[in-house]
Amino acid sequence: MLYTTQGIVLHNIKYADKKIISKIYTKDFGLISANINVGNGPKAKIKSGVIQPLTQIECVLSLKENKDVQQISEVKCLFVYTDLQSNFSKLCIAQFLNEILYKCIKEQIPNDDLFDLICHTYQWLDKADDNYTDTHIYFLFELTKHLGFYPINNRDKALAYFDTLEGKFFSTTKSFPLGFDHWQSQLFADLFSYSLSNQKKINRSERLALLDCLLHYYKMQIPGLMELKSYRVMQEMVNDM
Repeated sequence: MLYTTQGIVLHNIKYADKKIISKIYTKDFGLISANINVGNGPKAKIKSGVIQPLTQIECVLSLKENKDVQQISEVKCLFVYTDLQSNFSKLCIAQFLNEILYKCIKEQIPNDDLFDLICHTYQWLDKADDNYTDTHIYFLFELTKHLGFYPINNRDKALAYFDTLEGKFFSTTKSFPLGFDHWQSQLFADLFSYSLSNQKKINRSERLALLDCLLHYYKMQIPGLMELKSYRVMQEMVNDM
């Protein structure tokens, strides 16, 4: 049966001259793998440029139950980035988030809130003139809501140390990465009041610490989470800020 749905491209694997297997997070079906015939010639029905990672698309999908790879016959771009692809810092952030999504999302079920979060964050990043350097921090923290391990906001004077296995604050600290020290825990707790429109002013060392803390929290909560190729690029980008 044919369906029309929105999606965002996470990853492509080329397996023939004009064929790719694409991982797409869709609004109506969650994560899918799809076979797509692409080309750049005037007769090509789907141009290769419209199915690149990060692209927000609308596609016609032939969905068959019990098949691991579906077929996409039509694709059109829904949002044209005006700055993200040419701005190195923004592109690094977006590619980092894309790798996080590709390695963390496994479920083939729809989640409107998650889909909207992804699209809104990328569009906001594209349009932002400044104050976007911590977009990845906000996104990683917000994404935990949809992955099932959003931390418990119970920090006070008595419960000052975050435990990465339990996902909440305790009175005693554990060695990193099982837990955060007092400074790390305070930085982490501040994220509960963080949003794209209400970004905290943090310096370079705090930004690097938060990124490290968040990724170790992810690794404690997602067994087998592989190393991120874009992590080193993000660290270097932060060091250059």
